Amino acid sequence: MSYEEERDNAKLCYISGDWAYFTTQDVTEQWGDDWNDAPYEHNAGRPYDFREYNREEGKEPWSIFEVALSTNLSTPCEGGSQYSVQYINRKAVPWLQSNPWSEPGICIWAGTTFKEFVTIINQAGGTVYVPYAMG
Repeated sequence: MSYEEERDNAKLCYISGDWAYFTTQDVTEQWGDDWNDAPYEHNAGRPYDFREYNREEGKEPWSIFEVALSTNLSTPCEGGSQYSVQYINRKAVPWLQSNPWSEPGICIWAGTTFKEFVTIINQAGGTVYVPYAMG
């Protein structure tokens, strides 16, 4: 699988500020520092990368993709949240959503593929900044 195919199929697992993170493993399996603590915006760290000891635990390698974004969509932490990353990744609330009074209502949930994410952000008038991969 090419880099672009792997990235396009990676799933949204975390948003912090203007950065979105995607994983190639199941979102519920992905973890990071304090992902079970609420509020996530004051506790959580970026997703863990695959390490060799993960293989010793019987896990298959995964990749993390990080992109910058500019959007008017809101994260769960705007106005203060009661949520952990673990809770959000179980789809209790979306990672990004439009103002509840706007039409059409937009929600971007954990597990949204990178390719879908870019399409939705662009349709909502935002931009995703993708690093150029050499090779």
